[in-house]
Amino acid sequence: MRHTMRMTGTADTTRRRRGTLPIVWLGRALAVAALTLPMMATGLTTGTAHAATCQLRENVLHQDKLGNVFRTDVYCDNTAGDVYGRASFDSPLTGKKTSLLSAFVCWTRGQPHVGGNTVWYYTKGDTASAPFQTFEGWGAMTASSLLTPAGTQHPYPGLPRCPWY
Repeated sequence: MRHTMRMTGTADTTRRRRGTLPIVWLGRALAVAALTLPMMATGLTTGTAHAATCQLRENVLHQDKLGNVFRTDVYCDNTAGDVYGRASFDSPLTGKKTSLLSAFVCWTRGQPHVGGNTVWYYTKGDTASAPFQTFEGWGAMTASSLLTPAGTQHPYPGLPRCPWY
C-alpha cells in the first residue's frame, strides 16, 4: 500500500517549505542584524571581553644564553612583536614574540615608547632572528607590549630590575 503525504497547514507553512519567509520574519531578522552589526564592528559582543591577566611568579628558573639566571618572572598577556637586543628601537632584532601569554624575567630602562615611559622587559622570543640565533630570541620588549590590568604601574611591582642596568 502506498502512502501519500498530504500538505496541510497555513500559507506560511507552505512558503517555508518552498524556501521563502513571511515578511514578518524577514523584518525581525533585519532588525536583529541592525542591532548586532554595530556591536560586532566595534568588538562589543557580549560574553567575550577578556581582562588582562598578569601573575608574578617566584621560584621559577629561566637562563638566557649569556648565563644570566632569573628566578622570578611576570607571566602576562602580551602583544606579539619584535624583541630587541637592547632597550632601544635602533638595536638589532634578536627575535619575535608570537605567543600572547609569556614570561618576562626583569625590567630595564631604555628608549621612550608608545607606552609613555622608558620601561622595557627582558624576555625570550618565540623565534630567533638571524644572525642572532645563538641568543635564542632573548631580548627586550616595550612595557606597552604587556597587557597589564588597568592601573598597574611599570615596572611591574615585585619584578626585579635586570642586572645590567
